[in-house]
Amino acid sequence: MQDPVRQSMLARMGIQSWQLRRPALLGAAPEPELEQDAAQPGQTTPATRAPLPSGKLWLLAPQLPATTLLADICQLLGMTPDEVSLLSELPPADLQTAGATPLLWLTEANPARPDALICPLAPSAAQKRALWQQLRQHLAASAA
Repeated sequence: MQDPVRQSMLARMGIQSWQLRRPALLGAAPEPELEQDAAQPGQTTPATRAPLPSGKLWLLAPQLPATTLLADICQLLGMTPDEVSLLSELPPADLQTAGATPLLWLTEANPARPDALICPLAPSAAQKRALWQQLRQHLAASAA
């Protein structure tokens, strides 16, 4: 059993599937709930999506950006760096969460997500200016 604090941190970072796969990769016995699913081979289980992160800003990247950049962005958006969720894959475009849809930050442009913030994790001065302009536009649109 993992520490609840560690589980919540991993969940905020979107690593739920890692929590399930890692013991199996290390040769440990599968979790009891996974054994119950495996014990019923005649039944097909519907494809389930991984639980969505709970953050207000979703970042599709292998790691978080520099602490100062993240702190500046979070301050401008009125949130804390703890409310940023790290994603390993892009969520479906048609996905609507209960309440407000979180802001998506991509490191590369994606035509399917025109409203996402686009900025690499280590931006140049020009890329930072472009990010601030995107943030201003987002704030103006959400205030209207």
